[in-house]
Amino acid sequence: MQSGGEQSDQQVATEGLVEPDGYVYDAYGYAHPVYGGFVYDDEGNSYPIDSLVTNSPATGEQPPVEQPPVASTPSDPFTFDRYAAVDPGAQWAFGGDDEGGSRAESRQVSKERKRRRSGIALAISLVLFGGVAYYVYNEVIPSLRPEPTAEAVAADDFPGPGTGSVEIVIEPGDAGSAIGATLAEAGVVKSSAAFTRAYAANAEAVGIQHGTYGMQLEMNAAAAVEWLLDRDNKIELRVTIPEGYTVAQVLKVASAKTQIPIEDFEAAAEDPRDLGVPKGNKKQLEGWLFPATYTVEPGDTAKDILSAMVAQMRTELSKLEVPEDDWETVLNKASLIEREVNQDEYRGKAARAIENRLDTGMTLGIDATLAYGLGKSGLDLTTSELKSDHPYNTRTQQGLPPTPIGSPGLSAIKAVLDPPEGPWVYWVTVDLLSGETLFAETLSEHNENKAKLDAWIAENGMPESSEGSEESETSDEG
Repeated sequence: MQSGGEQSDQQVATEGLVEPDGYVYDAYGYAHPVYGGFVYDDEGNSYPIDSLVTNSPATGEQPPVEQPPVASTPSDPFTFDRYAAVDPGAQWAFGGDDEGGSRAESRQVSKERKRRRSGIALAISLVLFGGVAYYVYNEVIPSLRPEPTAEAVAADDFPGPGTGSVEIVIEPGDAGSAIGATLAEAGVVKSSAAFTRAYAANAEAVGIQHGTYGMQLEMNAAAAVEWLLDRDNKIELRVTIPEGYTVAQVLKVASAKTQIPIEDFEAAAEDPRDLGVPKGNKKQLEGWLFPATYTVEPGDTAKDILSAMVAQMRTELSKLEVPEDDWETVLNKASLIEREVNQDEYRGKAARAIENRLDTGMTLGIDATLAYGLGKSGLDLTTSELKSDHPYNTRTQQGLPPTPIGSPGLSAIKAVLDPPEGPWVYWVTVDLLSGETLFAETLSEHNENKAKLDAWIAENGMPESSEGSEESETSDEG
């Protein structure tokens, strides 16, 4: 129910409306009102009806009685008739030709934009459709296929266990079907498809490593996967380089393990730059062969093996963020520590003692440097040799030796980079079996420690000497 006030407001609003005299229909069927001889467009602009409309009451002309009202034509765009027929194809615009042309152009631009939008929408639809089709083809359809029958599986797989032997090379990055194709081509498995199924069914198959394997012909696919997972079936050699080994020792070990002639290693060692020793460092190989265990595969050359060792040393120095300008100096100091002490707990103190000696102008007094320079054991050095001016005699020569004296390990390198604070300038190993080493600040303390070494030797005797194994101590000279 409405109140009286609301009814009164509605009556006032209704009474305020003015009924138009008629309507003009445009070419799209839209009606525009006519008031007092003027037709109004959508924006409220008025135009004299007499100048726009023919065959209408406003002009005083009446259509023939026998003909119904007709739609406007391009030359007669307006028909003033409340019920006149409309031609949707006719041009319709208010005003002169310029304005009409502008509206026509706007309509054309709008159509072009719609066409462009339609083209973009079509392209997006095609991309989406393609993605869905790809997913369905690769993921959905295979899952709907029935599992191969036992007869089909047997047809594309060998029963095993296999016969004969063949070497297979698995390339880096190969997996699944790629390995299957290699094995099928060599006759190890009957088909790549059989191996790919077996590979997918074995959760550990992703652990298959690249390299050379000794395999059999006509193996069952599942057995071939297990075979490749067994590290013992990989044809490879392992060469272990101990910490502190010299280049000469490294070449001898590598040749013995790989059966590559020692002459090949010696020839490769003659060009350190070709092996990766960076420019800016002395053109020599000592100190650059990182001590570690290396895998040697069929086909590897002496150059390949030595290059891997140099590359590993560079990698370790880079990981420790050692500036390249300091690489050679760090390796030199670390090689001394590697030779002087054989326990990690003493490496830091030895590094500090070396720095203290260098900082105060003392000679290093490390007999191992002279032994290296002369190519003999430190236990065999003579008095005259110890007093010589040999460049590697750090009893008589200031500073570091001309080159490193061996291959330092990671712990020795780290000790050089971060030695503990301390006043030590002397050290001596007092137990030649355990490697126990004592450090001292004064010469008198050092002599007391040397007395302990003499007592140990008197009780235990000298251990069997071997190259690179001798007493480690600083001299009391300098």
